[in-house]
Amino acid sequence: MPVNSIGRRIIHVQQRLLDIRTGTGALLLPKTIKRIHLRFAPHINGGHMGPRKFWRNELIRLKYHNPAVPMSVDNKAPQEEKAIMSIHFTAADAKQSSDSPTSSPAAIDSTTQNSTPSDAASTERVETIDMTGYTNTEILDALVKLTKATVVEPTPEDIAEAQMLEEDRIRSAREAKIGLAIRTRQKREKQLLEQARGDFV
Repeated sequence: MPVNSIGRRIIHVQQRLLDIRTGTGALLLPKTIKRIHLRFAPHINGGHMGPRKFWRNELIRLKYHNPAVPMSVDNKAPQEEKAIMSIHFTAADAKQSSDSPTSSPAAIDSTTQNSTPSDAASTERVETIDMTGYTNTEILDALVKLTKATVVEPTPEDIAEAQMLEEDRIRSAREAKIGLAIRTRQKREKQLLEQARGDFV
C-alpha cells in the first residue's frame, strides 16, 4: 500500500516519539535528584560542542522519563567560561554521597559546591560536572556515575515498533524512488512529443 504524504508525516512523528523514549539519555533518576541545570556558551568553539549536543539529544530524553525533575538551560554564558552542569540533591543524600568519587571514565570532574547557590534551597547539596571539551556521550556517562541513574531499556513493544517503522521507511523510500522515475520518464516523453510536433509545424 503506497505511503502518502500524510502517512509519511505520521511515520516521522512516530519515529520521533520512539527516539525520545528509547535513545541515549533514557534514564530514570533517583528521587534524591531535585533539579538539573546546564550552562554553556552559544557557540561550539572552546569545548562547548558536546554540551550543546547533550542539550539537543540526551536532555530531551532525560526530561521525558523524569517529568517531575525541573531541568533548565542557560546557553548564553560567555564563550570563554566553562560549560557546567549543576545537579541538585536533597539533603538526605548529601552525607551519603559527599565522599564518593564522582569522576567518570572519561575523566570529567564533578565537584561539590562549598556555598549554596542563590537559587538552591539550604537543604540541597549541589554538585557540578565540568562538561567543557567532552562529548555528549562522555557527559552522559559522568551524569550516570554521579547520580546512579538507571537506563530505561526498550520494551518488546518498542522493539516491534522500531522494526515496523524501519520497514515503513524503506518502503516509503522505495516508492519515492519509483515515483521520481515515473515523473522523469513522463517529463521526457512530453518533451519528445513537443519536439516531434514542432518538427511538423
